[in-house]
Amino acid sequence: MIATVAVVSLLLAILAVPGFLADHQTLRSPLVVASLCVAVVMVAAVPVAIVRPGRPTREWLWVTVGAYGVLLAVEPLILRDPLPVGSTPWLLALSFIAFGGAAIVESSPVRAGIVCGVIDAALAMVYAGRIPVSHSIIDAVGLALLAAALIAGVKALRTRADRADRAERDAQLLFENHHRQMAIETERTRTDALLHDSVLASLLAAAGGEAPRRITGMARAALDIISGADDHPVLKDLGISFGRALAEAEKDLAPLRKDARIDLSAVNDVQLPSDVAEAIVAATVQALSNSVTHAGPAARRVVVGTPLDGGGIRISISDDGSGFDLSEVARERLGVRVSILERVRLTGASAQIRSSRGRGTTVLLEWRPAGTARTGKRRSSAPRISLVPRRQLSRVLAALIGMAILTAVSEAALFSRAPGPLVAAVLGLTILPALLRGARTGTMRPRTAWAMATAGLLLCCTATIGLDPGTVDCVSMYWYTCGVLAGAVMVWMTGNRAAPIVVVAFQFAQLTLWAGPTGAIRLGLAGETVLVIAGLMMLRAIRRISASADVSAGRQRELTIRQAELDAFHLERQDRLRHASADAAPMLNHIVAQNGQLDSNARSECRVLEQALRDEIRGRGLLNRAVRTVVSTHRRRGAYVQVLDDGGLDTIDPDTLDPLLDEVAHRLNPLTSSRIVIRSGPTDSDTAITIVASTPDETAAALGTDTDNDIDLWVTIPRPSPVLA
Repeated sequence: MIATVAVVSLLLAILAVPGFLADHQTLRSPLVVASLCVAVVMVAAVPVAIVRPGRPTREWLWVTVGAYGVLLAVEPLILRDPLPVGSTPWLLALSFIAFGGAAIVESSPVRAGIVCGVIDAALAMVYAGRIPVSHSIIDAVGLALLAAALIAGVKALRTRADRADRAERDAQLLFENHHRQMAIETERTRTDALLHDSVLASLLAAAGGEAPRRITGMARAALDIISGADDHPVLKDLGISFGRALAEAEKDLAPLRKDARIDLSAVNDVQLPSDVAEAIVAATVQALSNSVTHAGPAARRVVVGTPLDGGGIRISISDDGSGFDLSEVARERLGVRVSILERVRLTGASAQIRSSRGRGTTVLLEWRPAGTARTGKRRSSAPRISLVPRRQLSRVLAALIGMAILTAVSEAALFSRAPGPLVAAVLGLTILPALLRGARTGTMRPRTAWAMATAGLLLCCTATIGLDPGTVDCVSMYWYTCGVLAGAVMVWMTGNRAAPIVVVAFQFAQLTLWAGPTGAIRLGLAGETVLVIAGLMMLRAIRRISASADVSAGRQRELTIRQAELDAFHLERQDRLRHASADAAPMLNHIVAQNGQLDSNARSECRVLEQALRDEIRGRGLLNRAVRTVVSTHRRRGAYVQVLDDGGLDTIDPDTLDPLLDEVAHRLNPLTSSRIVIRSGPTDSDTAITIVASTPDETAAALGTDTDNDIDLWVTIPRPSPVLA
């Protein structure tokens, strides 16, 4: 704003030179020279305020206001009396500089209004008796409106800027929290899939008594993963070829190649984001492993890769084996839910499983560049805040044109009795609806814009018919100059540039021909045009600042996302891997030491450990030290225990949740049941946790004659009421 005022000050000072020469009889008077020097200091103080930012800025702007006060004090001593007919007092042009300085430097609108009011009153007193009373009143009212507009504009900009700052801070906090949570969820899913594919698979294979050589290899691979936890994540390339990602997973894929026909050569060169490539390759390996395990030994398996238009990729893993019913897949089947579906979808790719009993299974993995999560999540942008709303600006301009129309009618009816202002008022009233509609929407057809320009040219040709150029001044002609300029700005706001420029240039030429070579300056058109240019400069500056702010916000968001990923890496993956290492590493080392040759006790312990790690994936919210201990005890005695967390406990404060979990452990401790299910209630339910323990009669269950009489315990723990502050 100060830069805009600086440019306007220089232009207005140049436009005030003819008035200065006309208002003073001689330039040799020491007071006239001193007045000219003070005016130079006044104009120069504004750009100096830019050069010296901070507190000196306020001081230099006060210099501008003080210098104008000195000019007002000196002017009555050197002013010609009376002023030439039709002349414009030169201090009127400089009043905008003083008003602008006061409005910017004084943060209180009331105090700024008092300063501007004193300046306006002093200016009226200086020229009292030297210009007509009617002109003096109009000047005073016009300057008061100008000052009020400046103060209101600065106040609005300050308010909107503060509001934008607050909104940006709030949005940034929300953005950080959202992406931190999103990064943790993403890292949690990746870690769940990693643990499932390595540690849980190793323990499950060992518990099932599979081939010792295969068990040993799986245990070694699992140990490499959980023992290689580093304090720093491995930074990956933003893009990677699918072939390279496939080669990095060859160790996991190689044992499966003998059981399937794999043809992925067509997609080896497809470039993917590294996280997408990693997820699709891992899901492919998991889907193929599931097929080998469940489809049957005679099933034929085919893995085919197809490149898609636009750089996408589709992987199909199919078999003609036994198949399964998707609706019957239990929640604990982590190989389907975590290692395939959630892992792939979190990266923005899609995963579909098509299967039915006796007809085989097909897993489709697909990624398209336009639909990636990276595009949708990382480039999310906050709505831009407009510092100068289009509708508000259009209302101000429409009000200005309306005032010009009323003034033109009043001028013709009460003073000049000329037909020109009446014709101009009719033309202005005719095109006002189209101008207002275009300014509000920001759009206007070029044909309509040129129609508005044609009407403006006719208005310029007729506005001065019947008026005497020797008796009119800027006050009595402001309706014409301001009205045309306001209409030109409204057309400019629609994106049409040529039409308003043509109209303004024609108005300059018409006034110059009608009122003489200095007519445009004497009648105020030059000064008003300068103010319009200043407004456009300010709008352009605001847009540039907004663009810079968008760039900075984008960089800040990228850093926020990166920091969220680092936090998630430390808080989620590293802690989970260390926890898994503490629980499972001794058994994995035992498997390796025994070369996969395990006795029944070791296999039973593998099963218990596998279930405990599974709890960390599907029932994390229901676990604390006490619950883990009692669940492990029940499993070691042979009970089947399920721990299922559906997210219903996420809204409960940890300090409140821990006593609930202690109560769960207390309820579980004395049980001797063979089946125990612990499950969290839905978020909108009054139940926080449900415990069901039973000892079903296996024979009756096989015959279908079992009843609910075998339930040993059914307990619902209520959700705690929120504590009101």
